[in-house]
This record gives sequence, structure tokens and C-alpha cells, in this order.
Amino acid sequence: MEENSVIEVYNNNQEEVQGIFRSRLITQILLALRNGDKSLSELRDITGSSSQALIPKIRQLESMRYIESLKEGYSLTSMGKVLSKEIERLVMIIGTSDSKREFWCDHDTECIPFEFLEDIGGLYNSEIMRDVDEDILSVYSLFLKILNDASYVCAVSSIMSPAHADAIKNTVLRGIPVDLIVTPEIIKTMTNEPYTSIMKSISKYDNFRVFVFPGQMKIGMTVTDKFLSLGLYSLETECYDSSSDLISENQSAVEWGRKLFEYYKSKSPEFSF
Repeated sequence: MEENSVIEVYNNNQEEVQGIFRSRLITQILLALRNGDKSLSELRDITGSSSQALIPKIRQLESMRYIESLKEGYSLTSMGKVLSKEIERLVMIIGTSDSKREFWCDHDTECIPFEFLEDIGGLYNSEIMRDVDEDILSVYSLFLKILNDASYVCAVSSIMSPAHADAIKNTVLRGIPVDLIVTPEIIKTMTNEPYTSIMKSISKYDNFRVFVFPGQMKIGMTVTDKFLSLGLYSLETECYDSSSDLISENQSAVEWGRKLFEYYKSKSPEFSF
């Protein structure tokens, strides 16, 4: 939809739009009912508000046909379900962006397709791991831990070091399936020592595959059955920031990472050493 058309729709419906987003209680009621029907007492507990405060907002939502009264409480209508889903998505995007603002604002996210950025609310339950003076290898140490705990490994990388290559080798030798997506530049690097010896030692294993993404890919990501680790390029230095990773053990974040990996893989032919 064109920008002017959206603004026109807003202008024509701004009273209703503002009526929903300006009210904490209306937003909370819609979000609470996303998880199923609720009684008035349950809505009181969830919102921390009195019946006197809730009932006018409930009546307002009923008049808008977003919720309906039941014998035992309240339920979303079909349009209410659509609206509450979008509100939930917006809330999670804002929450993720705000709580990790430094990470998202200081790093280049252009390599992440827009449809995945639209779903970063799934990364809300994550944290930032940074190298610090007391432990200058904390990010790399976590990478090793992720590999050691994994039942499978899906990795996307625009960087490579002998230490990372050796860690991948050890994972493959333990029998763990490893799929690795790299850039053409990394493939060139891996044809030189010490990478050549490392790659040749595991290239014959069926549980190791390498794919080459043909375009620019400013990202370093490791996804396992239990974990997501995401690294990006710094906007300030225009180099990969190896000292800062977004990490999560939350399944919604792991699923987000798995789908992003599949996106890159779908565009990457397999490479044979």
C-alpha cells in the first residue's frame, strides 16, 4: 500500500486507532484474550485494575466488535483476533528493539531479509554476550560450548579463523551433523593453509556439508537444536564485530535462526572440496 494511502486511512480512522493505542487497558485486554477467553476477575488479575476501570473499556471493545461477552467472561471476535495478533507482534518488536537497542542500532542489519526483521519479536528473550577485560574470549568460549552441547549445527559465516575451523572439525569428528554456509571470499581463504588441511580431514564425512552464498552476507550465526548465536558487522568499523553476539536458548529465537539459515541455504549451492 502506498504511503499516502496509509496516511489517508489513518486520518479517516484516527479516533478509533488512537482509542486503541492510547489506552493501556484496551491494549492489555486484547493481549490477554489472545491466550484464550477470560473472566472479569482474570482480567482484573492480569491488568492489575478494578472492575470499575475495566468495564468501560470492555464495553468500548464490544461496541467496536473486537470482543464479545460469554456466559463466563469475554472472548475475541474474528476481527479482534486479527487486531490482537498485530498488536502482539508490534509490542514484541518494540520490546526487542528497545531492550537490545545498542546491538540493533550499532550493527549492520541490511543483510537480514526484511521479512525476518519483521519477526525479531521472537528474539525478545535473548541477551548480549560481550568480550570483557576479565574474559576477552567469552564470545568464542560460548561458541565452543554451543558446539559441544549441540545435536546438530547450522552455521552461516562471512568470517573464518583457524580456531573456528578447528572447532568445526572437532564437532564433525564427534559425529555431529554440521551444515556451513560461507561466502565466496571465505571459500578462497579455506583453500589456503591451515584451512586446507582442516577441511580435507573432514570433507569425506557425510555429516559435513558446505554451501556458498553467492551474494554479500555480513553475518555470523550459529543455530543448533538448543541455541541461537547471532553476530553482525559494526556500522562504525564496517568490520565483523567478533566481540558481541546476541544469544538465546528460547525456542522462538532458535526457530527464527533456523528459518534464516534455510533462507540462505535455499540460495547457496553445495561446495565440494
